[in-house]
Amino acid sequence: MPNDYLSLSGILKSTTLPTDVQLGGVLTPALSSTFIKAIRDNSSFLKKITWDFTNKLTKKRSTPDAIEGVLVRHVAGEAADENQYAKLGVVGAELNMVNTIELNAKIAQETLDDNKDNPMFEKEQSDSFSMTFSNDILYLGMVGIADNTDKTAPFNELAKGWLTIASESTATIKATYPLGIVDEGEKVATALKVVYDNIDPDVKDNATIILSNQDYYSYVYYIQALHQNTALLKDGELLMFLGVPLEPLKRMPIGTYLATDLRNIILGAVKKVARRRWYNDEESALKYKFGINLDYEFDIHKYVTIVTEALA
Repeated sequence: MPNDYLSLSGILKSTTLPTDVQLGGVLTPALSSTFIKAIRDNSSFLKKITWDFTNKLTKKRSTPDAIEGVLVRHVAGEAADENQYAKLGVVGAELNMVNTIELNAKIAQETLDDNKDNPMFEKEQSDSFSMTFSNDILYLGMVGIADNTDKTAPFNELAKGWLTIASESTATIKATYPLGIVDEGEKVATALKVVYDNIDPDVKDNATIILSNQDYYSYVYYIQALHQNTALLKDGELLMFLGVPLEPLKRMPIGTYLATDLRNIILGAVKKVARRRWYNDEESALKYKFGINLDYEFDIHKYVTIVTEALA
């Protein structure tokens, strides 16, 4: 019987037992936390930003709006002026994680057959699922344009990503670099200068500039050609611009630049992970459904700079 494979050599039970799933198909808190943290840890970028793990579908974060220059003079016997408290006003992202993002996957019977003596099979599959989530969560953060609740919503409408939020916010800093620069490297160098000039002074010392991999390498080759220095082509070189770190991402749209303190980039995640697993006799496959609730945000919008090419 095909279902016998669910108990052979510990396959498909070593990490997720029936007792690990609560009523309604939700993983236990410990396994949900492990799964979400595996998603985070699979990406070097996602490990650098701020994750807000919560039990609630909506949440108001509290973040002190104070970077530097907040110390004031104290005079004995006199109360501080109200204006001296202004910069310490509490602000923060409002997270809305009502909508679920789902991963559907299946493992064919022949794959189960081939791995019936592989004690690491379940872990390999779990790692694959978390990696898929990690890649697509970061991708959605770059290309997501809407919160479309329709079942047939395309990928880029599963959530509003960071770039859309930055573009639509009335508080973020928006700037453009000149249209029509032919040389790609020169265009990137020009754009980086515009980004640098428009970063809020309060966060410039802690800011990072996020750009596409292609733009980053165009910049590297441009600088290398100017200085005839082949050493600049090595990995890890030129990861700074005027003292501000560069963060190349392959999912970042070409020609778009985002700058902020990476800790200001928020990804809210509900701790409860929905998971269903069943064997489909008609398809001769083990099928999975994973559901997680996320929201993309920034804690302080005024400390975010987004730069694009000027329109014609």
